[in-house]
Order: sequence, then C-alpha cells, then structure tokens
Amino acid sequence: MATAYCSCGYEMYHIGGGKWKCPKCGEVLYEGYDEDGESTAESIGIEDAALIWALHGKDDDYTCGYRVEKLEDAL
Repeated sequence: MATAYCSCGYEMYHIGGGKWKCPKCGEVLYEGYDEDGESTAESIGIEDAALIWALHGKDDDYTCGYRVEKLEDAL
C-alpha cells in the first residue's frame, strides 16, 4: 500500500474509501484518480519535506518518503 504524509510531517493512515488521516492534526487527504488511473493525491514537495525532516532532528521517521541524500541536498 502507498504511504501518505501530512503537511505537518506525520505519516497518515488509510481510513478507507480513498481517504487518509493524520494522527497528529487530524487532516484528511482524499485520494482520487484521473482518467489514466493515476492518483490525484498531492504529495509533499522536497523543500517542505527537507524542512520537516530537519525540524525533527533528521530522524529517519520523518523523511516523507524521500531519500536522506535528496533531503540534505534540498536544505
């Protein structure tokens, strides 16, 4: 299953029906699909992910799906 991250940096959990919920702030992401079957869910950008990662002490749990090397380069 795919992984989704909230804009606050926490990993969201799937609540069914194409919905993901953040355990920290409660934000809900609604995932849809375009005519090609591609997900329309927005992902967090590398710059924001790098800031979240850095603010959490460069903890591997907060990489938002990016490689550490890419996050370092984005800082």
